[in-house]
Amino acid sequence: MKNGDRTYYRSGSTGIESFVPCRTMDLQLKNSTFCVGGVTSGLGRAVAIRLLAEGANVVGVARGQEKLDAMAEEMGGNFTPYSADLTDATAVKILGEFLVTKEVTGCVFNAGGPPTGRIEELEMKHWDQAYASTFRWKVQLTEALLPVLRAAKYGRLLFLESVSIKQPIDNLVLSNAMRAAVAGFVKTLSREVGEDGITANILAPGYHSTPRITSVLEKSASMQGLSMEETEASFAAETATKKLGDPADFADTAAFLLSPQARYITGQTITVDGGLVRHITG
Repeated sequence: MKNGDRTYYRSGSTGIESFVPCRTMDLQLKNSTFCVGGVTSGLGRAVAIRLLAEGANVVGVARGQEKLDAMAEEMGGNFTPYSADLTDATAVKILGEFLVTKEVTGCVFNAGGPPTGRIEELEMKHWDQAYASTFRWKVQLTEALLPVLRAAKYGRLLFLESVSIKQPIDNLVLSNAMRAAVAGFVKTLSREVGEDGITANILAPGYHSTPRITSVLEKSASMQGLSMEETEASFAAETATKKLGDPADFADTAAFLLSPQARYITGQTITVDGGLVRHITG
């Protein structure tokens, strides 16, 4: 279906509408290879679809082998499915070794966020689990990839986090804390690898139409005694655009940051949030 200068297509069973823009800008991603985490749903899936549309190769990482196999059949030969539990240090080590053999150009660090909850609702085991799922594996995989990227004098490291880095979100203390730690790591990383042609950035999504936002909406609806429809409307009203984000639009921004054209953008946390964050610097 065509609309203006964009060609739309259905991305699959998730119902996410994705699109391939007319080639007014060549992002020069053809034949590059990227690892994309959390690839079978939400923002990870949208980014993978966008990269494949640009002719890149994608190693898609997720836990569920069945969903990965279905996505591989749908996406074609440029998509390599890889099943791994990113909270398992041994699995991350093996993944890093595999990616080195693929001569990856870069990595999209993405996985499901920690559970919702207020401070008094959580135990120390929840904090330990959040550290493993939201922070530790990103450091370990980065260390595994850096030698090959440094040797190539080129690389793109992109971390999909949350606007909670800039503006804490109610009922998400685990995410608020751990993603702030990622921001400190990525900023430091960008300073240490910049001379090697490697960029390190964060994309901080706000409220997008993904499975992740559903869990947040359910928690908020339960606490306020509202319906899901009322809760979603209230979340959308917090943004400047008055609606939830489209994962395909988010993926466009990611694709640019993963391209050679973004060579002078590094160490940044860029919000893609429809104007949700009220801080003057966004």
